[in-house]
Amino acid sequence: MILVVLLLLMGIIEFGFLFFTYVRVSNAAREGARAGSLWSMHPHSTLCEHVESSVTGEVEGCQTEEPLKNCDIVITLDDGPVDCSSGDPDLEAGEPITVTVAYDFELPFVGALPIVGDIFSSPYPVLRAVVMRVQ
Repeated sequence: MILVVLLLLMGIIEFGFLFFTYVRVSNAAREGARAGSLWSMHPHSTLCEHVESSVTGEVEGCQTEEPLKNCDIVITLDDGPVDCSSGDPDLEAGEPITVTVAYDFELPFVGALPIVGDIFSSPYPVLRAVVMRVQ
């Protein structure tokens, strides 16, 4: 009986951590889209740098460097995804900009259990996309 209660309690705590991560990723995507929509007012950095710094400032542990990569940020315009290596795109007022943030959340309890850890994948991908109009 105590094992079932303990397993249920661990599941509730795990869901709380996952929900908290979802809210953090949602806020990060919103901040990234906001930074992208206002980028023309901040010409001191590229669009990709401006959006990525906003997103990584909201989600602690969101590393975009290759050895520690657990966060993926995709910026999309009407023409398709923005290629950060080819320079800045021309943005027009009213054009929609989409920022998608995918974060790999490590399940602290479920991933450690022998049978349940095989059923639920860890890291669990948390994905959120936000669309805003360019100002």
